Amino acid sequence: MRLPRWLLAAFGCASITSHLHGAETIDHEGARYHLYRVDKADWQRLELAWTGAEGKPLGDFNGLRQHLAAQNKKIIFATNAGIYERGPKPCGLTICAGRELVPLNLKNGEGNFFLKPNGVFYLDDQAGPGVMEAAEFANSGLNPRIATQSGPLMLRKGVIHPAFQVNSPNKRLRNAVGVRSKDGQIVFVMSDRDDPVKGRVTFHQFSRFFLHLGCQDALYLDGDISSMVVDPKPDSKFISNTFAAMFFVAE
Repeated sequence: MRLPRWLLAAFGCASITSHLHGAETIDHEGARYHLYRVDKADWQRLELAWTGAEGKPLGDFNGLRQHLAAQNKKIIFATNAGIYERGPKPCGLTICAGRELVPLNLKNGEGNFFLKPNGVFYLDDQAGPGVMEAAEFANSGLNPRIATQSGPLMLRKGVIHPAFQVNSPNKRLRNAVGVRSKDGQIVFVMSDRDDPVKGRVTFHQFSRFFLHLGCQDALYLDGDISSMVVDPKPDSKFISNTFAAMFFVAE
C-alpha cells in the first residue's frame, strides 16, 4: 500500500522556484511548465538511482545529494521517476546503470500506474531513448542502461491515451518525460508548483503540451508529490519528501 497522497504532498509542498533558475519555463494553453532538456550529446550524463551504496532507498533529493557528495559530485538536475509503493519501492521496471532492480510489472490494478496502457521510458546510450507500452517493451529485446516504468502512457506515436478527456475537471500538479521525435532530445516537464491555476493541468492538456514540444511519445511520472531541481545552489535546502527512483544529472 502507498502512503496517502495528502500526507506525501504535505511534505513536498515547498516552493521549487528558487531551485529552477536553470530551467526553461513555458506558458501554454493557460498552463505553466518547467522543462529540463537532455540532448544527444548529454545522454550518457542522465542517470537513474533508487538505492545508495548500502542498498537502502535514497528517499529524496537530500539522500541523492549525500550519495553524490560521497563521490565528489553535485546535483545539476533531479526529478522523481515513476510511481512507487511501500518501501519506497518502484511499482514497475527499474533499471539503473544497466542493472534491473525491479522487474517489469504487467499486472492489473487500480490507480494511475495501472491505467493501461502504461509504459516504460528507457535510455540506451547507443540506440537512444524511447517511450513505449509496457507490454511492447517486454517483447522488444532492449537492454537499456536506465529505465523506469510508470503510468499512464500519455502519448504513443502521437496518439493521446484513450482514457484522457479534453474537458476533464481533474487538474493536478504533474510531471512527465517525453522524447522529441526529430532528434531524440529527452524532455522532462513539470507543471508549476507555486501557481494554483497555471500549475494544475489535466492529462489531456499535459499530453497536448508534449505534442507542442515535438514529442510523439511521453510517459507520466507522478503527481502531487513531484518535484524538480535544476542547478541548485550549494546551500539549497530540500524539503523532506518520499520518492523511489530519481532521474539526475551530476558533475
